[in-house]
Amino acid sequence: MRVGWMMLCLGFSFPLHGEEVLPGHSSHGEVFNEGPRQRAVLMEGMGKVNFPISTKNAEAQRFFNQGVGQLHGFWYYEAERSFRQVAMLDPECAMAFWGCAMANVNNEKRAKGFIAEAMKLKRKASAREVMWIDALNRFYDSAKREAKDRHLGFIEDLESVVQEHPEDLEARAFLAWAIWKAKDGGVPMVSREAVDGILKGILEKEPMHPAHHYRIHLWDTGKAKRALNSAALCGQSAPGIAHMWHMPAHTYSKTSRARDSAWAQEAALRVDHAYVARSRVLTDQIHNYAHNAEWLIRVWNDLGRAEESVELAKNLLSMPQHPNGNTLEKKNSAASYGRTRLLETLLKFELWEKVLELDGSSLLDVTANRSHEFARLRAMGVAAFFSGDQARLAKTVAKAGSLKKSAPKKVAEKKETEKEKKDKPATEKKEAEPSLEDQAMAELRVLEMMMAKKPKEQIVKLLEALKGVPNDRLARYHQRLGNQEKAIEMANKLPTDAAGQALRVEILLGYGKREEALKVFDKVGELGAAMDTDLPFSKKLDEASVELGIEGGWRKSVEVSKEGADRPALDSLGPLHWSPVAAKELKAADADGVVREVAEDFAGKPVLVFFYLSGECSHCVSQLKAFHETAAKFKEAGVEMVAIGNESPADLGRTAKLIGSENEPRVKLLADAKLEAFKAWGCHDDFEQSPLHGTFLLDGHGKVRWQDVGYQPFDNTTFLLAELKRLLGLP
Repeated sequence: MRVGWMMLCLGFSFPLHGEEVLPGHSSHGEVFNEGPRQRAVLMEGMGKVNFPISTKNAEAQRFFNQGVGQLHGFWYYEAERSFRQVAMLDPECAMAFWGCAMANVNNEKRAKGFIAEAMKLKRKASAREVMWIDALNRFYDSAKREAKDRHLGFIEDLESVVQEHPEDLEARAFLAWAIWKAKDGGVPMVSREAVDGILKGILEKEPMHPAHHYRIHLWDTGKAKRALNSAALCGQSAPGIAHMWHMPAHTYSKTSRARDSAWAQEAALRVDHAYVARSRVLTDQIHNYAHNAEWLIRVWNDLGRAEESVELAKNLLSMPQHPNGNTLEKKNSAASYGRTRLLETLLKFELWEKVLELDGSSLLDVTANRSHEFARLRAMGVAAFFSGDQARLAKTVAKAGSLKKSAPKKVAEKKETEKEKKDKPATEKKEAEPSLEDQAMAELRVLEMMMAKKPKEQIVKLLEALKGVPNDRLARYHQRLGNQEKAIEMANKLPTDAAGQALRVEILLGYGKREEALKVFDKVGELGAAMDTDLPFSKKLDEASVELGIEGGWRKSVEVSKEGADRPALDSLGPLHWSPVAAKELKAADADGVVREVAEDFAGKPVLVFFYLSGECSHCVSQLKAFHETAAKFKEAGVEMVAIGNESPADLGRTAKLIGSENEPRVKLLADAKLEAFKAWGCHDDFEQSPLHGTFLLDGHGKVRWQDVGYQPFDNTTFLLAELKRLLGLP
């Protein structure tokens, strides 16, 4: 992605002599335009590692160790940044480029380029370093070989490093990683116990080595209990890396320890938020950020912590969206997860009023994304049904019906011959599942029939045919129809989480199944110990416990475990929720050379700030023209515009003519010839000492609400206008 703060890939061939380098582009070639382009800093909590390299620069050694720790934590973006810093401090350090290649394990093209640079400098490396470089070079240089053979060869080469340097803990750690990683090449894990022995040997020498991370992955696909001791220490072994806190949740979830899983995921989320506040990156630049957040919501829901789930889902929806990253179209994005988990939580806990309150809000407005829009309409219809609002349900069904009719026509498919039908495998002959749209329409129409009091037999038949409806709603529907047997059947199929078992108790008691309800109460007491007290389910359980004569309340006291290490206070790791960063001071000169303070000139007003690379940049002129021509729409939305160029005040008039604003300055132009503002706002390549394009939305309250920094200017006026309206309309 080009959103956020980027740095330069060092050490690659420059463009051919005379070849033009466009403003904002890397002088090292096109492949590096998208790469990180700002210098690294030494960070705390990157893991206790020691990987000596041939350098006389002590700071380069510290950055190298930091990069190795980040590799162990799968924080590849920051690892590459650290290794690039090593290369800047010691340009002849071959291992810096080995590290960059290792950090691009998921990008073979770039990894090959980096290891090629390491090979060029290999003659200056030690014999030990040559073994590391040759091992990785052989892995990438043998692309024509089968993947399985490449991985096996890499393992053998790392074994040689271990044999030659048995005291090298990092060699053992990377060997264990390589054996586990070889699964990607089709190499089966012959003995997990043998790999565990390698890792335990490391941890005997250095108990807080980040190799705990590898033990969790090793046992994640079987016998997760074996990694519980490492799960207790993984985060503490590299507390500055969010993924190291996240991974224990895998172990805890597979050993039925939801509270511990929630703690680990919350810790990871807080560490990520602290990192965002320091680095000013966007969350969609962080690997696994959205997944960790949405999984935390699901675990909180299992525990009955609905209020926290709702607030976190809303927080995900408050984050800036970008066409190249965080959009509803990308299922694993914060925007998509936020919307899905928000509705999921509200429906799960039967918070019908809150669902209806969000209808049409900036958090849950109508969207062009059909999947999300049908999910929204479905939720509104369900909430209207349980709220007894027949008119609202009818309107919702009508909207869903209109949306269904507007579906784009499918490309005509070739009609199958009788022979083709006969030859088709049995698995393909099965009736296809109805689409999500059809599932939503079917449920909404059944609800409409129930409210209209249509014949029960007809409704039951349609209920039986519904697909994609969770058992909790099916149980409620049959309960409404008085179908005791079916309601209890559905209740007994409910998930073993706090809400599911609470509903099960309610339905069993409602039908006089007292003894069965008492048995379920034992589960609810533990599962729902942390359930929000103001939830409808919670209040009904309070009443049920009185009815059943349960003394002392139904909640059981359950402590969060502290295995192997004392856990830090969650608040000490970072904030629970993401929040926009404060805008930095922004000063630049006008055409008269008078220095202007943007915050003063646009006090209390939202403003779009563009950093452009002078009137000589044709792409910049095109961008500014586009926003100049649509300025009236932005002004109508209450947003002003200012553009800061890396040119002198005397050049601003020429740029104004180029964008057509010399007579009507819809975009205020300012100059920053010394690049002071460019550097302060991260629109600067620290490695090549050159400016970058940038676009920022300031909200009038001193906060940066949206940003794009990269080698090309952002010129999608339609997207940005809609996005700033959404962001500025958030509560």
